[in-house]
Amino acid sequence: MVSGRVDARTSGQRLSDEAARRRRELREEQARHEDTRLLLHNANRLLLQVALCDRLADPRDFELIVGVDRAVDDRGAIVWARVEVLVEVLLQERPHLAAPVDDAPWRRGSTALKWMAAGS
Repeated sequence: MVSGRVDARTSGQRLSDEAARRRRELREEQARHEDTRLLLHNANRLLLQVALCDRLADPRDFELIVGVDRAVDDRGAIVWARVEVLVEVLLQERPHLAAPVDDAPWRRGSTALKWMAAGS
């Protein structure tokens, strides 16, 4: 009988240790997920700045006024059609934010995006 109790306690301790290990792994995975989410947000922010440098005098205004989160879907991918609409609305409401019109035969932002897409 005594050995049965020892086995039961050992089994309970094993389950407790396993649960503690799983909780620790979950916390570590949640931290990695948060790191990845922040990296994606920063990458999207930078990509939007490149894409909008021919539309806005200061592309950072998009993030400050509109927000990167409004330009992405649930997975964190940029929805370019949504960006276009958001920029149009922003420029209608605040035309002074528009990039100056120049006579360059190329558009800085779109050229950079095409260059990056060609490499992938």
